[in-house]
Amino acid sequence: MLAAISLGTPYYFTDDLNLLISLKNNNLVSNFSDFINPHLILLNLAIKISNVFALDNYLLLRFLNFIYLGLVILVTYKIIKLKFYDLHYLMPLTAVLLSGTILISITTINGSLLSGLITLLIIYYLIRIFDEEKILNVLFFILFSLIALILNNFFFIILISFLTILKLFNLKLEKKKRLSLISYLCSIYIIALIFLIIQGIDETDNLSTFNYDLSILMQRIIESIIFLLPLISLLIIAIFYNVFKRVNWNKDLITFFSLIIISWFLFIFSKKLNLSILVFMLPIMSIYIFRTLEFVELKWSKIFLISLILIPAIIIYFDTSLYQNMSDIPHINYLFYSSIILASLINPIFSLQKKSITAVYKTISFSLILSLFFSMIFFYSQYMSKTLSFVIPDTLVNELNCDIQKTEFILEKDYPLDLMLFFSDKIDPDYFSDCQIVLTFSSIDSTPIDDRDAINKTILDLTSKSYINLNFKKL
Repeated sequence: MLAAISLGTPYYFTDDLNLLISLKNNNLVSNFSDFINPHLILLNLAIKISNVFALDNYLLLRFLNFIYLGLVILVTYKIIKLKFYDLHYLMPLTAVLLSGTILISITTINGSLLSGLITLLIIYYLIRIFDEEKILNVLFFILFSLIALILNNFFFIILISFLTILKLFNLKLEKKKRLSLISYLCSIYIIALIFLIIQGIDETDNLSTFNYDLSILMQRIIESIIFLLPLISLLIIAIFYNVFKRVNWNKDLITFFSLIIISWFLFIFSKKLNLSILVFMLPIMSIYIFRTLEFVELKWSKIFLISLILIPAIIIYFDTSLYQNMSDIPHINYLFYSSIILASLINPIFSLQKKSITAVYKTISFSLILSLFFSMIFFYSQYMSKTLSFVIPDTLVNELNCDIQKTEFILEKDYPLDLMLFFSDKIDPDYFSDCQIVLTFSSIDSTPIDDRDAINKTILDLTSKSYINLNFKKL
């Protein structure tokens, strides 16, 4: 199912398109971190493998995300066994899988999942050092800290500083252990400073971390709610029971709650959209929620689950935003809207009986899987055939009788960014072309070119996430 989603979602962030174009043109390394960046190395390797097997589909690169996602779930399991060994782990792991991690996996390949995974590993090994100061734990802690710095992930320093200082407040801590923790923290500070000097402070976006613009803050809050669905509603319930009713009120859960708050503030105040913070935050949230509510019977507090209705609302909003007018929306779309609204009505909020968190999340999971299934089928069938990478080859072969391998494109005016990803070798090619095609792109509002020798098509522009006109003219 995850494989089908990764191949069937015709969606890119603009930053991803720039990244893919740079990869294709072998023009990626701009500084020291880029040269040794493990995510970029893996992307390059994946492209080379796809070229060997003639798999000209850049959506395949999303499979890397699912490897990272699998490792996130594995590390989450290890943290559960380390700190909450008696917690039933299946539901927390399912919650990590059926959450914003899926959305991040299918919409970006910029390394957010890997960066979040590395932060999770750093925290895991730091917790192990707190419990047992083995040399292997220390080595892995420093190794993953180095990888995080290579990935330009500096926010983990705030998290380990908080956890270490919190640990140092323990009056029963031995002096030797106290000095060791201080030395590890100072070592990370020194290594981070060296990285900044090598890379160049001006080139590191993470130093200009904080933003106080109200409009951007509101945008970050909305983005965090979207990516944290459906766990955000369960988090509110867990905070209510843990903080106000003192259910499972203990040091470990307070620490996890603090990590959630710190991570959330780092995300909303970040100058640049940093999804890796949310990738780290989701497993911590999941563990906190299911540990807090493990033995709680939910009844009236389920009212917070009404926020799950936001999921179909967001999907419908995204789909309708592709069209200029409501009258342009095909009738089949309304059938899809109805199906995901009906799926969202499978909600524990409509049951007046007391239910455990496990029973509640099983119902939520079923509703989410249904919505995901309907969305996958709809977006693939409705939009994949309208993307530039599909329309251009299809028109060349079936309507212009051109062999795409021997075709040259001549561009007029502005063009979508993904054209350079899929067809850059057709612009000023190094071969003799049998077909010369003039491509003219224009807004959907503009009148299509009136030329009987030309062909007009309407395509879905992945850059602007809207429909545009594309005119083909064979010279």
